[in-house]
Amino acid sequence: MAGTLYVVATPIGNLEDLTFRALRTLREVDLVAAEDTRRTSKLLAHYDVRKPLVSLHEHNENRESAHLIEKLQSGLAVALVSDAGTPTIADPGYHLVAAARAARITVVPIPGASAVAAAVSVSGQPADQFAFLGFPPSGGAARERWFDRLANEPITSVFYESPHRIARTLAEASEYVGKRQIIVARELTKLNETLVVWQINDPIREQGEFVVVVAAGGQVELAEPDASSVTYFIGQITELIGLEEDAAVKLAAAHFEIQGAKVRKLLKKGRILVKRSSDNHEE
Repeated sequence: MAGTLYVVATPIGNLEDLTFRALRTLREVDLVAAEDTRRTSKLLAHYDVRKPLVSLHEHNENRESAHLIEKLQSGLAVALVSDAGTPTIADPGYHLVAAARAARITVVPIPGASAVAAAVSVSGQPADQFAFLGFPPSGGAARERWFDRLANEPITSVFYESPHRIARTLAEASEYVGKRQIIVARELTKLNETLVVWQINDPIREQGEFVVVVAAGGQVELAEPDASSVTYFIGQITELIGLEEDAAVKLAAAHFEIQGAKVRKLLKKGRILVKRSSDNHEE
């Protein structure tokens, strides 16, 4: 008879986040599949739980899932845990769960701590429905599309960010979402937990784990100016009036009634078009 895969939520900070049921499950399973065995070892040691650990992280999940399915099919009970919170929520584990379900192995959720739910619950924003956007892409077109979605999301949005990118992401987000409220939660349930309503130019301590909640927006159907118009407008301001480009971008955003990030995108596109036209004339 096949075993059971238990998807077990673990503390996001305070070790008392662990539920009684999660603790009992960890004591009863045959082995634990962990995102980081060193971190999970500390949790198990705190509760005096001694179980074999198997590493299952984003770089080996496809390979290790097959081995774990074999163990489950042999009758072993396996607990899946991530570094913190609920597995598969912006964490490894999806492939193992999908493989287990495909193999008709019973998968049981052991619910508990979730940084997403914790942040939204204390944000003061409507939570009857919300959009979880994971981590923003690090750069390129994917990052622009991600911010476009954030800007136009008609319901409360929540996302994660790493400490070395949080300042940059908050600055960009403010350009896209305008005056909508941005709530930043850092180190939830830990000793240095903070929850603040972030304003542009506010200092941010780039340390710890961050969850960001953004107030609901909405689709705004305005006629978007073309790249040439924006480029010409900013060119006139910078050349005739002598404004710095950052100030010119803000003025253009107000003039065209679009976000500053959109102005920069159109300006970049317009300059590319001007350069191409110039190159063609030289030929």
